[in-house]
Amino acid sequence: MYYLVIILFGVGWILLSIVKNYISTKSPISHKYLNHGIISVPAQKCSNFSKYNQFLNSCQFDVYNSWKVRVYSTSSLKDKDESSDDQFIPAAIYEDASSMQKAILKDNAGKAGIYMLTNKLTGDIYVGQSIDLRKRFLNYFNLSYLNRRNELIICRAIIKYGYSKFSVTILEYCDKCDLDIREQHYFDTLNPKYNIQKIAGGSSKGLILSEETKNKISKALKGIYVGEKAYWYGRTMSDATKEIMSSNRKGELNPLYGKSHSEETKELMRQKTLGRKHSEETKLLMSSKRGNPVNIYENCSSEGYKLIGSFVSARRAGKFLGISGSTILRHMKSGMVFKDRYKFSSK
Repeated sequence: MYYLVIILFGVGWILLSIVKNYISTKSPISHKYLNHGIISVPAQKCSNFSKYNQFLNSCQFDVYNSWKVRVYSTSSLKDKDESSDDQFIPAAIYEDASSMQKAILKDNAGKAGIYMLTNKLTGDIYVGQSIDLRKRFLNYFNLSYLNRRNELIICRAIIKYGYSKFSVTILEYCDKCDLDIREQHYFDTLNPKYNIQKIAGGSSKGLILSEETKNKISKALKGIYVGEKAYWYGRTMSDATKEIMSSNRKGELNPLYGKSHSEETKELMRQKTLGRKHSEETKLLMSSKRGNPVNIYENCSSEGYKLIGSFVSARRAGKFLGISGSTILRHMKSGMVFKDRYKFSSK
């Protein structure tokens, strides 16, 4: 107890001295332990938010060889009036989303605020909000999420350029009730190119896209998610899953139950099929599903009838012998031998 009292007294005296005599220029000890290597930057005015990148580039940060940069302002959000909106100091800046992923998730756990993703190659930005920034960034660091949300320009951009080409900026932390107001403020000021809908708190669901925008999205996605990149590539459904899906669309549950196509719709469907050419593989599959399998046996005097070919349909068997498919079917049903040489059977 004696030693504990001495230690507590000594530590308390040091802390009180630091707080009482804190002058960074005269007290290097207090400067070291109170700042912890974090750079504090006084609020600087930017006449235009579009100069934000130039402002960041003009600031040279080197904190213990760490990539992470935090920028703080002594004034709070509530103390700012509308006339001082040009004072723009972000709450946190992460120059490399790839190498600083852990820091981004750790620092923003449970915090609500406005964030910005910046493409360092093109300069294009995306502005968003979240009541829990960590959960939002977890989505961005999940490739499956990006692929599912490929209708969003920012998701396609991250896939195209990679995480290392994006920086993450926390524009400000704020209360949940202020998120829409502050996000709309940054929409109006920064005019982010990656945001399709520039209405704070709105959802892209129900958004009506112009034909020009639809064509651009279609052109950008054409030929990307095919083959091995397709969602169902290499996947198969179990029989139980198929049965459940079938039962959910039977009878009155079928969206076409009791309905019939109009003549106009039928004509459109017919026009769609005109000129369509199936591959040989598709034709073979269709024949195997719809056709009658035919085995051709040839009469060999020494060995009797010997199997010389199996075909998925009578038409293909007839093509092999140079005769019509109907001739094959007629001889197969009657059991007659064709020209005393060929016998046909479905077994």
